[in-house]
Amino acid sequence: MASNELDSHTPVTPVIPVFHGAGHLLRLIADLVRRPRRRECPEPVRHRGVAQGREGLPVVCLVGGDDHAQLAKGISHFLGHADPRRVPHVLHDLQGGAQPADPESVDAVRRTLERLAQGFARSVNGSDGRVRFRRFGLVNWLAQVGADSGRSHPGDVEGNDLTLLQGLREREFRRRRVFGLLRDPETELAVDGKVPWWVWLFAVHVLPLAWFRIRRGLGRDYRWLLNQPYLAPRDPGTFTGFAERLTAPHNEVEDPEQLRKLMVNAFLEDLRSAFRRRIWRPGTARRTAYCVALLDGLGPDNCGYTLLRTIIDVRNETGAFDPLLVVACGAEPPAEGTGVRADWGRSELWRLSDRLYGGWRDTFLHQGRARNRAPWYLPVSVPRLMPPTEEAYELTRRLEVAQDARLRIPEPPLWARRVVSVVAACSAALALLGAGALVLGTESGYRQAHCGLDRFDDDADTLLTAETGECIGVARHGFTFHSPDPSLDRTLQTIYAQNTRAEEAHKAAPERPFVTLVHLSALLSVSGKSSGQLAYGREALQGAASAQSRQLRSTGATEPILRIFPANAGSGMRFGTRVVDILEQLKEQDPSLVGVTGLDQSREATNRTIRRLTAVGLPMVATTLSADTLVRQSPMYFQVSPQNSREAEVAAAYLAHLVGPGTDKPVRQVRIIASADPSDTYSRTLSDDVAKRFRARGFQVEKTVFAPPPPPGAEPSSDAPGPGTVGQRSCSYRGVVFYAGRSEDFEALLGGINESCNSDPPTLIGGDDVARLAADAERREHYPGIPYDFLDFTLGSAHCDGTSELYAEMGRLFPDECAKVPNSSLDGHAALGFDAVKLYVNAVKQLREEAAQMPLTPPAVWHAISGVHGDAALDGESGIISFGGDVDRQVPLDKLLSVQRIDGVGRPTQAGFCGRVGGKRQSAWCPPLEPEQGR
Repeated sequence: MASNELDSHTPVTPVIPVFHGAGHLLRLIADLVRRPRRRECPEPVRHRGVAQGREGLPVVCLVGGDDHAQLAKGISHFLGHADPRRVPHVLHDLQGGAQPADPESVDAVRRTLERLAQGFARSVNGSDGRVRFRRFGLVNWLAQVGADSGRSHPGDVEGNDLTLLQGLREREFRRRRVFGLLRDPETELAVDGKVPWWVWLFAVHVLPLAWFRIRRGLGRDYRWLLNQPYLAPRDPGTFTGFAERLTAPHNEVEDPEQLRKLMVNAFLEDLRSAFRRRIWRPGTARRTAYCVALLDGLGPDNCGYTLLRTIIDVRNETGAFDPLLVVACGAEPPAEGTGVRADWGRSELWRLSDRLYGGWRDTFLHQGRARNRAPWYLPVSVPRLMPPTEEAYELTRRLEVAQDARLRIPEPPLWARRVVSVVAACSAALALLGAGALVLGTESGYRQAHCGLDRFDDDADTLLTAETGECIGVARHGFTFHSPDPSLDRTLQTIYAQNTRAEEAHKAAPERPFVTLVHLSALLSVSGKSSGQLAYGREALQGAASAQSRQLRSTGATEPILRIFPANAGSGMRFGTRVVDILEQLKEQDPSLVGVTGLDQSREATNRTIRRLTAVGLPMVATTLSADTLVRQSPMYFQVSPQNSREAEVAAAYLAHLVGPGTDKPVRQVRIIASADPSDTYSRTLSDDVAKRFRARGFQVEKTVFAPPPPPGAEPSSDAPGPGTVGQRSCSYRGVVFYAGRSEDFEALLGGINESCNSDPPTLIGGDDVARLAADAERREHYPGIPYDFLDFTLGSAHCDGTSELYAEMGRLFPDECAKVPNSSLDGHAALGFDAVKLYVNAVKQLREEAAQMPLTPPAVWHAISGVHGDAALDGESGIISFGGDVDRQVPLDKLLSVQRIDGVGRPTQAGFCGRVGGKRQSAWCPPLEPEQGR
C-alpha cells in the first residue's frame, strides 16, 4: 500500500515524465477524460442525422518497461493538477501489499475494487460531489461477513438468516447517525425518566426495526441486488436467501467468474448512478470529467488482467455505459499466445502517435457492439523515459510536454453550476417552506417577524423584529417595544392616551390644525434590558409628551392638535433607514404626518437616516445631536442643540480662563481623548473641533484614542487601548484632559483614573455626552474622589415647582418623575425634546395665521421652521432658539451651553454659561455673541 495514492505521503511531488511522444499521450488521456456536454464518450458518428455507434471508454494499457511506476505517478500528477479542478482518479499499485496465492481469485479482485472505491469516495475527489458506493458496499460487506460468524447455541435449529439480518440491521444503523445516537447507552442515561416509557420503546426499538424493514424492501441498493443479472438472484426467491449465498463460506461454491462480475457490476453501477444525467440532479451535469482508475504494475502475477477482462465482460453483457476510464501501466505486454495478447492486436498499432484516439474511436464505433473484448483495449507502447541529465531532456520537455502539461476540463453548463443550483435549491426550499407555512399556519412566523404581534394587531404592520432581536418601527396604537423599564412603559402609555384624546379633539374641532410628529430614537439597548445609559430616551419622550399635553389643553383656533408616534431605530440608530421606509408608507396613508423629532447619537447610521428622511420629504428637528457634519446631510435637517464647533469654542474659552501661573492650575496643554470607532461621528468631529479651537488659543494639543467595547458578537473597532487604560495613562498629565467620547466609556475612563491616581487626578473636562452620566445620581456617585467639569445644554438642575412650562407639565403627567428631575434635568434631554416639539407647533401656528388656506404639508412646515428668528424666535426651556434670519442656517444662533462642575457626590454646580438666555447675561469669559441678520 505504500505506493497507493490512498495513503501515500511522498514528500517529492511527482512530475510529468518526459519522453518522445509524451504530448500525444497527454492529449490522448485528455480527450478520453473530458466528458461531452451531451451523450457520452466517444462522440458518435452521424449518418443522415442519426447518431450511430455505442458509448464507452477504452481500457488503456501502457507498456512502459521498468519506468511504469514513474509513468503512472506522472499521469496521476497530470490529472491532479487539472484546471479548474482535479480529475477524480485513484492510483493503485497492483503489486503492493500481500499478494494472494491465486492472482485471479475473487478476493484479489474484491480488494482492488475496495481500494478504488475508497479512493473515489474521498473528499479530494469530491469537488463535484462524492461517489457513494452503496451497491458495491453492500456486496463487499456480504462477501466478507460469515453468515454463521455468530456463536450458535446448542439445539438452535432456526438457521443463520437471523444472524445475517441482525448484522445487516446493525450495519444500517451505524450508517445512520440518528439511530446510533438513539441506541447509545449515554443517550439512554440522559433521557432516563424524562420521557414516557412508550416513547423510548418506540424510538429505540419499533422505529428502527420498521425503518430497516422498509429499507430492505424499498432501498435502491437492495432492490438492485435482486434485479442484477449475475448469480441468478431470484434463487431462492428472497433477499435474505440470495444475500446468504454471497457470504462465506457459501460463496465458495458459487461460480468465481459470476462473483467477480457481480462485484464489478456493483462498482460500475454506483459510478453510473453518480454520473447519470437527470434534470432534477444538476450535480451530475457538473461532473465534466470521468473517473480514472490508474492501475500500476499490471502483469500476469496479479489480478490486473483478470480485473480488466471482467470490466469489459460486464460492459458487453449489460450494454450500459460506465464513466470509468481504466489506465493500466505495466512493464511488459501480455505473453504471446494468451487471449489478452490476441485482444490487443498487432504490436505495430501500439506505437504512440496523435492518431491513437481516432483509430480506437473508429474501431469501437463500428465493432463495439460485437460481444468480444478486442474493441475495448487501447494498448500503447511508451518510449523510454528520459532522465533530466540527458542532453535532449529540456528540448523534449518543451516540445512534447510543456504545451499539454495543463489539462483543461470543461466548465459545467450555466444552469448546473453550483451557484445556480444553490439559488435554485434555496428558491425551492423557500417555496416549500412557504407552502408548508400556509398548511401549518403562518402566524408563528408573522409574530416573530413583527415583535410578537399577530396580524390583526393595529401596530403589527409598522413594527419589525431586527436581526439583533430589537423591536424597531413605529408604534401608533399602544405598543411599548417590550420595554422592561416601567417608567418608559408609563411614558409611552401616556403618549398613546394623549393620541386618543387628540383624535377625539380633532373630531370635535375639525377647524383646528391636526398634525402628527414621529419621535425617532433608540429606545432600547441591544439586549432589551433597562439601562441608565439610555434613560435619556425616556426623558426626551417625556419632554415631547409634555409639549403635546399643553397643546391638548389649548383651545385657540390656530393652536394645532398634536399626535406623537414613538419610533425605535434600534441601538445606535443602526436600523434608522428601515424605520424611514415604514414612515414613507405612513406618509402616503396619513397626510397629517409633517415631521420627525428625536434622532440619537451622531453616528454614521444617523447620517444615513437623515439622508433617507430627506428623500422621503420629511423635515427633522433633532434634540441632542451636535456633530458638525449633520447639517451637511440635508437642508431639511434642523437641531435645537448647539454644534460641536460651538461646544469646542466654549470649552476653549473656559479653559483659557482657568489656566495660568500657579502651582494649582494646569499648564497650557490639552490632551484630547476620543473614540477610535470610525462610525462615531460625534466623537470624531468634537475632537477635531476642540483641537482647532484650543490651538487658536495657544494650547499645545495632543490626541489619544481608545477602543470602546464592541457590541455582543462584534469585533473591536480598533487595536487601541481601552478607556480604562487611557485613564490610567492620563494620571501624570500636567495639562487639561478633554474627553470627547460617550458617557458609558467615560465611566471606564474614571475607573482607570480612580485605580491609579485617585488622590491626585488630572484636570478633566468632558463633552456634552458626559451630562448623561451626571444626570444619573447613582452612576455619578461611583467615583466621588475625582472632580471633573462637563459641558451641558441647560443652565443646570430644575424642579417641578411650576416656574417652568416643561416641568410644571411633567409634574402633572409624571408625578413620580419629579423626584428625579433635579438630577435628570442636567442632561437637558427633556428640555430639548420639549423645545423640538414646540418648534413644530410654532411653525404650524405661524402658517395658519399667515396663510390659513395653505395645506399643512411637510415642505410648508419645513419652510416655516427656517423662519424662526428675531421676534419669532422661540424662548424655549433649553434657551433661545433662533436661526438668525439666515435661510441656510440649520443650527440655533449662540445656543445655550453651560459648564457644570462635579466635586464630590453632590449635585453639579454651574461654573458659568454662554449663549442666549432670556433675561440673563453670559459669563465674561464666553465668546462674543453673533449678531442676527437685520439687527
